[in-house]
Amino acid sequence: MSGHVEITERRAGAVDIITIKGRLDAGSSEKAEERINQVLDAGGRILLVNLCDLDYISSSGLRVLLAALKRLKKDGGTLRIACAQPQILEVFTMAGFHRIFSLFPDETAALAEFAAET
Repeated sequence: MSGHVEITERRAGAVDIITIKGRLDAGSSEKAEERINQVLDAGGRILLVNLCDLDYISSSGLRVLLAALKRLKKDGGTLRIACAQPQILEVFTMAGFHRIFSLFPDETAALAEFAAET
């Protein structure tokens, strides 16, 4: 069942929230990238990626998140990640991504941080 991913998006105030469930791997990362780019193309500058229900992330998935982060930084935007599961966090840590991304235990904590900045 490689590549099964479910991506939903919604807004909370100025924040675009993209929730990725399932597996973010070579088979599904293109779909995730398209959806993230649609949000950014529509003018989204504050992005929260919710990984609460993400079971697996591969290097392709990490690249998608990194590309989004770079694009947002260039445009003066922000990207935060909410509730990466222990196994996801482990991959982030191994890749050194825990130093690049702002990681929060849950959506509420990440949203509170955004609110504190505006």
